[in-house]
Amino acid sequence: MQTLRVLRSSLRNIAPQQLVSRTLRMKVLIVIEVICLPESFRYSRHHWQQRKVSWMFTLLQALLPCEYLTLFGRLIREESCRSSSPPALLAAAADTRNAAQAHRLEMDGDQEPSIRRRIRPDNVKPAEHDVNEADGGLRKLKCMAAVHQREGKEGVKAAKAMDQTKEAQLARERLQIKPSEERSKAEGIANMLSQAITTQHLLYASLGSAEYMEFVLKNPFNVPQTVTIHTDDPELSVITKTEEWRYFKALTKTPTPLEENMFHVEEGAPGPRVYLRPKESVHIPLKYQSFLCDHTMAVQGPSLLPAGKGSQVAKKKLSNIVAAKTIKVTFKAEDSKPMAICQVNVEPTPHVVDQTFRLYHPELCFLKKAIRLPPWHDPTVADPDSKTHLCVRCSDPNVICQTRMLVPGEPQDVYLKVPGSPSPHIKMFFVMVFTDKWMAAPSQIWQIYIHFLERVDVSCVSGQRTCQSLVLRGRQAVRKVKCFSSHPKEIQVDPESVFVLPPAAVQELQLKVQPWRAGSRFLYVNAVDVESHRLVTAWLLCLNVHQPVLSK
Repeated sequence: MQTLRVLRSSLRNIAPQQLVSRTLRMKVLIVIEVICLPESFRYSRHHWQQRKVSWMFTLLQALLPCEYLTLFGRLIREESCRSSSPPALLAAAADTRNAAQAHRLEMDGDQEPSIRRRIRPDNVKPAEHDVNEADGGLRKLKCMAAVHQREGKEGVKAAKAMDQTKEAQLARERLQIKPSEERSKAEGIANMLSQAITTQHLLYASLGSAEYMEFVLKNPFNVPQTVTIHTDDPELSVITKTEEWRYFKALTKTPTPLEENMFHVEEGAPGPRVYLRPKESVHIPLKYQSFLCDHTMAVQGPSLLPAGKGSQVAKKKLSNIVAAKTIKVTFKAEDSKPMAICQVNVEPTPHVVDQTFRLYHPELCFLKKAIRLPPWHDPTVADPDSKTHLCVRCSDPNVICQTRMLVPGEPQDVYLKVPGSPSPHIKMFFVMVFTDKWMAAPSQIWQIYIHFLERVDVSCVSGQRTCQSLVLRGRQAVRKVKCFSSHPKEIQVDPESVFVLPPAAVQELQLKVQPWRAGSRFLYVNAVDVESHRLVTAWLLCLNVHQPVLSK
């Protein structure tokens, strides 16, 4: 009876406005009064007490919505704590709370909630529960199933969104790939067509020598065409002058016909033009000549060739000064479409050096030098008094190289003007001397080395010793250095032996100069790394030697 009193007081504590309708409140009170029957109708007291509590909560779950079940369970717990209710009532309150949570999960997972269907909460009929069912097993399974169902729906939505994103990305990639495929297809077709009209020609060239060849151009159309000749390298040009064309034909002994004034040259045009009648073929004279080359010098130091393989390695490392290249000559019709293509593959060959010059000059100063040539006679000319056409070319575009025409019989000079470089840089270039008018082949090739040194001015008296100090600065690594002079009898360097030069250090060198001749002279002092055999620093000593003062 104590349990029933607690239930009755809990229900009465619920405010009337907390219940949805008066009918619902009356139903609950009728349930309580029915359960509170006299004990004459019960089987046994303990059994009847448990059955009444179970029936009551079953009816309450059928009548009350989930939010009222939660409120009712809380009131039962508070009332039971004040009145020391039996454990059966607390268990019933727990069942009420669990049923409310399960019902809330079912309502949240439903796709069409009761609010959207405009159904009043007191008309919702929850699923029937077995009274004798275990207290949490099936209910927990239902809750877990509802949670998994909700997570599954969210996962399906995320998967659909991801699939849509992937499909959009694939569509964008297809839009990007399609133009590139069409472009590559068009390029492939154009390459195949160009290969069908391309003629390959192999050319062996050396520095300064002109290589002559002729290309047979035919008009494949039944209408006349004006063909424009375009080359992608200025070193391969078209011979447009009739006199030059005749000279190279005689030089190479080419028995092909020659046509005067065949080419029409305009300023600003991409190339010379030639007029062709229908199905006409002509010989186009081409000349390749290069004055530029690679000026990279060999690394100083001992040779590291393996023993027994010196000749083979030397063949593989043959110095080719002229760079290998591929040049295309395109013959375009009036519609700017290629009619024929001549592809020239240039293979370099080494040239012959006739003379070598080594010049020493102070650093960061322009070098101006004149090299005199002897009177030149062309053996191909019968008249020895005739004027020889002399011209020069330099392989370095930064070097000014020229000659002047003088009276026949007078010596001629080659003038050089070279920009300076810091010490101990060495500049190397080639000078080609031509004696023919059209510069078909150089008569001589000079190789010129210019050593830029740090200048030191020394004024001294003949026969007397003069001391001069030099500063040697270290580089990034430790070096073992030894100093050498061009005139060891007149210059002594202290220290004479090998010394260690630390990185970023300063080493002072003492020079003892004792010349024996009066006048101006140039001497050299070199600091060499004895391990790598490389030049570290070089000095140019400019001596101004005076005569001693005579006492008697």
